[in-house]
Amino acid sequence: MKERDWDLVHKVHLKGTFMVTRAAWPYMRSQKYGKVINTASVSGIFGNFGQANYSSAKLGLHGLSNTLAKEGASKNIHVNTVAPMAATRMTKGLLSEELFSSIKAEHIVPMVLWLVHDTCESTGKLFEVGGGWMAQLRW
Repeated sequence: MKERDWDLVHKVHLKGTFMVTRAAWPYMRSQKYGKVINTASVSGIFGNFGQANYSSAKLGLHGLSNTLAKEGASKNIHVNTVAPMAATRMTKGLLSEELFSSIKAEHIVPMVLWLVHDTCESTGKLFEVGGGWMAQLRW
């Protein structure tokens, strides 16, 4: 892997998330409320051949989420991570057609809707989501 490929992927996924969150954070702090959902990947959790740059950036997002969850706790800011497995351009051709057709991106939505709901107190958690299946992961 070329260093440029490593840097570009980290810049988009990890730094991009940092920049967006940094811009929103002061508003959430001042209103003493906020919800942040970062998107990791099952490639980040379990690894995937040929994706060292992508998988490390995506799991790095969960590390960022964990820290933000601690920093936001006193201001009622909840931060969680979802690691979806969904049919996308990246997964096309890597999965069997049967599996690909069963893991639609819209299956991720209910998990995200729950995490952003006013009554959800979850923070600093990692959820693997795909094909209508959801689980909280712990190390």
